[in-house]
Amino acid sequence: MKIIIVSGYWNPIHIGHIAYLREAKKLGDYLIVIVNNDNQVKLKGSVPFMNEKERVEIVKAIRYVDEVILSDDIDKTVCYTIGIIKYCYFDDEVFFVKGGDRDINNIPEKDTCNRLNIKMIFGVGGGKTQSSSTLIKNSRRKRENN
Repeated sequence: MKIIIVSGYWNPIHIGHIAYLREAKKLGDYLIVIVNNDNQVKLKGSVPFMNEKERVEIVKAIRYVDEVILSDDIDKTVCYTIGIIKYCYFDDEVFFVKGGDRDINNIPEKDTCNRLNIKMIFGVGGGKTQSSSTLIKNSRRKRENN
């Protein structure tokens, strides 16, 4: 079986995320989505627009998604969680897939993927069409102006 892993904050989820998930699903048999936890959102310098449980439930409801896992990592990466998934799917072909704004030079999971023989695919879902950070900033601005 071909296992596809994607990760993200999904904070909040937007149209670019949907394109990313739709295209990622086409790459394999089973799509696993890692949702970064609330602590990771804070480490990124942001605030949870929705808490981790809400984000997990929303991602679970998307038809392209087969399984959702809340990140168990304590840093900004999903290295530990990727390792757990690879352990569970040891005999399967596993891919870590990133969206249009990421490449081999700007993902911290590169060494983990190489060590665990997880192939990486970049540019899935097209270029960056929307930004969760921008949505949050615009929402804040609107509230402040009202």
